Amino acid sequence: MLGLAVANPALAQVETVSAGAEKTAVVIYRDRVVNTSRLLEESQQSWNELDRQGLALIVETRTIDLPAGETVIRLKGVATGIIPQTATLDGLPATVLERNTDFDLLSPGALLQKSVGETVRLVRTNPETGAEVQKTAIVRSGPNGAVLEIDGRLEALQCSGGPERIVFDRVPEGLSDQPILSVRTRAPTAGRYTVTLAYLATGLQWSADYVARINPDGRTLNLDGWITLANFGGTSFANAPVQVVAGNLNRDDDSVPVEPEVIRKTPGCWPMDTTTGGADVDEVIVTGSRLRGGFAMAAPMAVDNLADTSVDEVVVTGSRIVRMDTLGDYKIYTLPEPTDVRARQTKQLRLIQREGVAFERIYQGRLSAWDDEEEQVQPLTLLVRMRNQTDRGLGLPLPGGGVSLIQTQAGQSLFTGQARFEDRAVGLPVELGFGEAMDLTLANSMDRRDYSARDGHTRYVIRGVSILTNDKPEPVEVEIVPQQYSYDSFRILSSNVRSVIGDGGYPVWRVRVPARGEARLTYAYEFVD
Repeated sequence: MLGLAVANPALAQVETVSAGAEKTAVVIYRDRVVNTSRLLEESQQSWNELDRQGLALIVETRTIDLPAGETVIRLKGVATGIIPQTATLDGLPATVLERNTDFDLLSPGALLQKSVGETVRLVRTNPETGAEVQKTAIVRSGPNGAVLEIDGRLEALQCSGGPERIVFDRVPEGLSDQPILSVRTRAPTAGRYTVTLAYLATGLQWSADYVARINPDGRTLNLDGWITLANFGGTSFANAPVQVVAGNLNRDDDSVPVEPEVIRKTPGCWPMDTTTGGADVDEVIVTGSRLRGGFAMAAPMAVDNLADTSVDEVVVTGSRIVRMDTLGDYKIYTLPEPTDVRARQTKQLRLIQREGVAFERIYQGRLSAWDDEEEQVQPLTLLVRMRNQTDRGLGLPLPGGGVSLIQTQAGQSLFTGQARFEDRAVGLPVELGFGEAMDLTLANSMDRRDYSARDGHTRYVIRGVSILTNDKPEPVEVEIVPQQYSYDSFRILSSNVRSVIGDGGYPVWRVRVPARGEARLTYAYEFVD
C-alpha cells in the first residue's frame, strides 16, 4: 500500500507541498490498563521506546492546490510514529497512482551524504588563541571518510587536530526530522480541495486514575477520576479535539511505525588514518538549526527539540467533565473541549466526579485444599466494594486504572492504600483490595483430604475448620472464599454457615465476628482436578 519506492525523475512530475494540517483530531486507544506511575517512570529513561508504543487515530484536514495532470503531493507534518500502511486520503478529485513514505533522518552523516558537490562553510578554532577562521569548502565525498575541497586542495574532514564545525546554509532536499507522506496523482482539472488524511500512529497513550475519599459516615465516598494523556512522539497537536477509547482492543503486531534511515559519519584521515583518534567535529550547524554533539558519537544525532525523549511536563487542566459514548463494543470518552497535546508532554483532565457513592468495607480470607493439616494463621484482606449502579452513586462505564484511598482522621486526610481494577461496565461490582487488615486473623486447619482417581482425573473431598479472631472494638463481617471454586464440579457439601454467591460471581461464606471475639466455620467441599 505505502511502499518506500522512489519516483522516477524522468517523469518530471509537478510537485505540490502541504506543509501541515489546518485541523487535527486525535483518538487514543489502549489494549490494556496502563499504570500511570510506571509510564511516567519509563519516560525518563533514555533507552525507552515509548514513541513506538500506544496507538492513536490521527485525522487531519488539509487544503491542497492541485494542478491538472500528474502531480506529486508531499504531505509534511504527519506524526513521527505514523504507521504508513494504514493511511487513507479522501477528498481528492484525482486518481491515486502511488503512495510513498520518506523518512531520511536529519543527522550529520545524512547532511554530508546529501551535500556532495555543495558549498558549505568550515569554521576552525585556533586552540591557542581561541580565534575562529571560516573557510568556504566544497563537499567532495560523503560520510564514510568525508573529504572537503578547500582553496583548491582536498582535505579529509576532522583531521586538522583542532576544534572545527561545518555550517550548512540549507537542509538538503529529502532530509527531515519527521516523516513525509507523498502521493502521486493524476487530476483532470486544477483546483483547490479540502482533503482528509487519516492514519494510525504510535507514541500516544492514556490512562485513568481515581481518588476515593471516605466520608465521615463511613458508608459513602467521593470518587474523582482523571485521564492522563501522554504524547511520547515528536509531533505536537494544537487545539485538537481528543477522544480516548477503553476496551481490550486487538492490535496487529505487524503494524509498526516507519523507521528513519540513519546515516552515520566515519572519520577517514590519512596517511594510514594516523589522526583518526584526534579532535572531533564539535558540532554541525544548519542555519537556523543546531545538531548536538560531534561526529564521533555512536548514536545518531537529532535536532535539539527531538533529542530529549523524556516527558517535559505534566499539565492538569480544567474542571469540566469528559463525555462518555458507546463505540461498538468499546466506550469512547470525549474531552469537553479541544486541547493541545504537545510532543513529550503528559496532561491530566477530569474524567468523573461522583459524591456519595455507597460502598461496603469487607474483610476477606481464602482457604485452599492444599493448606497443611496443621493450623495456618493468615491476615485478612481489606476490600472496598462498590456497585456500578446509578442508585448507588455511580452508573457509568469505568475505565480501569489505579485508585488511591483517602480517609479523614481527626480532621486530617490520610492516605490508606492503593488498588487497581480492570474496565468495569455498568451494573458490575468494583472490588478494590487495599492491603492486609489489622486485628483480624483467619486460622485454618485441614481435618481431612480424601481423593479418588478415575479416567485420568482426581476427585477431592476437603473438610476443615476455620477460626476467625477479631481484636477490634466493633463487630465485623468476613467473607471466606474457597480458592478451588473455579475447578470442575466444584460443590459445597456442608457448612455451619450458609454459603452465597458473592458480587464477584463466586461462592463465599459470610461470617459475622463479634467485637473482641471469635467465630468458627466448619466446611466440606469437593472438586475435580
